[in-house]
Parts: sequence; C-alpha cells; structure tokens
Amino acid sequence: RLEASGGGFGEEDDLWRVNADEFNRRFRHVACAALVREKVDDAAGHLLLAMLELSRAHEAKVNEERSTPVSEAEIVRKVLAENADFGVDRAKSTLEKMANDTSELISCVGDAHGGPNYCVNMRRIIDLIRMKEIEAVVRERFGGPACRIFRLLIMKRNLEQKQIAEMAMIPVKDTRELLYKLLKAEYVQIQEVARTSDHAPSRTFYLWRVDLLRVVEHVGRELYRATSNLRARLIHELSQERETLQLLERAQDTSTVPLTTGQRQNLARMRTVATSLESSLLRLDELVCFFAVW
Repeated sequence: RLEASGGGFGEEDDLWRVNADEFNRRFRHVACAALVREKVDDAAGHLLLAMLELSRAHEAKVNEERSTPVSEAEIVRKVLAENADFGVDRAKSTLEKMANDTSELISCVGDAHGGPNYCVNMRRIIDLIRMKEIEAVVRERFGGPACRIFRLLIMKRNLEQKQIAEMAMIPVKDTRELLYKLLKAEYVQIQEVARTSDHAPSRTFYLWRVDLLRVVEHVGRELYRATSNLRARLIHELSQERETLQLLERAQDTSTVPLTTGQRQNLARMRTVATSLESSLLRLDELVCFFAVW
C-alpha cells in the first residue's frame, strides 16, 4: 500500500507500509474455508473461498458479519475458471447443501437474473471456530467429562446440578467437582434463584449456565497472557547464549568459529527450545485472531 509523500507514483521518498487489514481479511477467509472443508467437504471449502474472493472488494472492515451477496452464476464461473473439472452441477448442488446445513454457513438471500444469490455468514463461522477451540481447551485442562458438561450447558442454558449429572451421565459427586473447577476457571457461572426472601439454601435453586461472551473474553485474555509468557521465555533463552550468538553474527563463516563442546551443546539446546517456542507463538497468534481480532 502506497502513502504518497507529495510526488508522483514511484518517487524515491514515497513511503510504503504493510496493509495489515488486508492480511487479516485474507487469513480470516482461509480460516473460514478450512472450517467449512472440515464440516462439509473439500468442494464446499473451495466454493466458499471463491465466494469470499468475489466479495472481498466490498468488505469495509476486517470483522464483517456477512459477505456481500454473490449470484450463483458468478460463483460457478469463478470455480470453473480455477478448475474446469469441478462441474456446474456439482457446484450448484454443493451450494444448496451448504445453504441447507443447520450450521448456517451460508445463506440464500433471494433470486436474481443469475439465479439464487448467496452470502457467507462469516460471523457464524468464526463463532463455530471459537467454540471448537474453547471445547478443546476445556477437554485438555479438565478432561472429557467436563467438556461434556460444558457442551450440555451451551445447549440447555440453565440447569441444576442434579439435572446436569443425569443428562451428562456422570456421578453427582464428580459433576459437582467438575462444575466448581469450571467455575473457578471462569468457564461456567452459577445463579441463585430464591423462592423466599430469606434466600435459605433449602428453598433456593442453583442454576448453572455458560455465558459464552464472557468465556470468549476470558479465553482472549488467557491467550494474551500465554503469548506474553512465551515471548518472555524466548527472550530469556536467547539471552543465555548472547555471547555465543554475537560471536556467530560477527563471523563471516559460522563453521569456522572456534566453539567449545559445551558451547555447541548449549547452542543446540537453545535452538531446539527456540524453535518450539516460536512454533507455539505462531499457533497463539492464530488463536488471538479468532478471539480478539476477527
């Protein structure tokens, strides 16, 4: 993207910068297509990406809720131009299958001269990605039964502890322990519904529920905290071998640098740790986009 400094295009003093919004927009499209490919099939993912490419120029902001409607004819033309073997009938049947899917991945928004118009429900797809990642976190931290309880509360909204135990088929004692672990971690909330003004426990309902918006915000904060911790650890690991790294930077041929056996072992360990940390940071960056940017 060009920022003119007063002269014509291509002047030496013109300033250029990365168009971060466009990168985020394209990464978001790829993430949406990946989820559709996972939930439906490869053909559906390919079609969805084609729809988003056709409507990208009309997106005013990165986190648009829905794409601009695109006619069926335009979508088919776009897909066939990229892959002539795709087939018109296959493209039309896949669009219809996605539009009828209960996940509401795309919507049919009326007919035009080119046939039905379709738009991508990007906010819905991002919400599905968030839910998948949240469930993965709950399963990893608290186990499969806790994830089952979390899903149940998402579907049924407000439930008592006994109802949760029966529906999730988990012993009451284990259900109680898991609920309070999830409560402490801010993944579920509890609400008192008193039948009398004195709020006596024997005459009070205790309803468990999931406030998904709060959970999304909480996971976003945890991701930022984890990213900060990983970056601090990476800086620490690199600082441990600062002298050796500076020696290698100054040398024109690193293979001729005289290093002791201990230095070589420390350097190899540092590279292994740094590679692992950088890989984790890349994954966290992607998750931060789902929970804080998109």
